[in-house]
Amino acid sequence: MTYFKNHFWCMCFLVFSVPANAHLMVAERGTLNFDETGVYTVISLSASNFLAADTDKDRHLSFTEFKQAKETIFKQVLAGIYMQQGEQTQYLEGLMLSPQASHHGNGREIDQIIVMGKFINVDHTKNLSFHNVFYGDNALSSVEITAKYKRLGLKKAFVLTSKKQGERVF
Repeated sequence: MTYFKNHFWCMCFLVFSVPANAHLMVAERGTLNFDETGVYTVISLSASNFLAADTDKDRHLSFTEFKQAKETIFKQVLAGIYMQQGEQTQYLEGLMLSPQASHHGNGREIDQIIVMGKFINVDHTKNLSFHNVFYGDNALSSVEITAKYKRLGLKKAFVLTSKKQGERVF
């Protein structure tokens, strides 16, 4: 019996210790998951939104540059992703940023930054709209958002662009 227990744990170690190379989220996509406490948000933004942090001006954001500019990028994201309800603006709380390396490079360049956080005290029934100001350095880029309130069976997908930066959620 001990033999099987030891092999079980060895197999678990091998399975869960393999490095992962997958992104948390598809590029330029996002989700808004509603529940009674607010809206959980995950959005993948192009690193080209933050080229001011590119200190060596090579048009690529490295992990070192990201780390050096993290506070500035953090503030930009807080100001640029928000929800509006009437005259009231709600900003993300518990914001986390996760830089993702390009699959087609040397592993030192960031191609996407995953934004995670939560909007609190929002009411999906009262003209709630989601806004994003980040569209990279490509004039034609967009961000595809899927909003869901699973318990109520609500779902809406919409696309935001630099010309249409906000959309009513439900």
